[in-house]
Amino acid sequence: MDEYRIRNRVAVWGVPENTRWWFTVVYLALTAAGHVIIWKFRVYVLSVELVLDYIVKIGVSSIFATFTLIEGVDFMGWLYESIKQRHREEGREEGRKERDQAYREWISREQEAGTLGTPKQSPPPFLEDVASQSERGSV
Repeated sequence: MDEYRIRNRVAVWGVPENTRWWFTVVYLALTAAGHVIIWKFRVYVLSVELVLDYIVKIGVSSIFATFTLIEGVDFMGWLYESIKQRHREEGREEGRKERDQAYREWISREQEAGTLGTPKQSPPPFLEDVASQSERGSV
């Protein structure tokens, strides 16, 4: 482990020492390319700073694109969860409507039979469900 730490010691600016020479090579290559372009094509507007500026802008824009992609995926996850929640709530609402409809039908049946509010009254539909669940031991 000590040998690994010595080999891959990280400097203050966050780059391991054994990869720093890549930055030097890339910088020298860009500098040389910039000088060749300036010398060969007599383009004095294009300089090394301009090339490095473009590289930095491309890097920053790719970082922003990555963050935008991550945020987009996060937003899509949130949207999926909210749609799922809305469907659950709509399902509950439909269940509530079905229960209310069954209750109204039960009241009308009991009123027609004349047993509403008497000991001969049958239990409401939702109480039958609760009674059957308690018999099974799930409540």
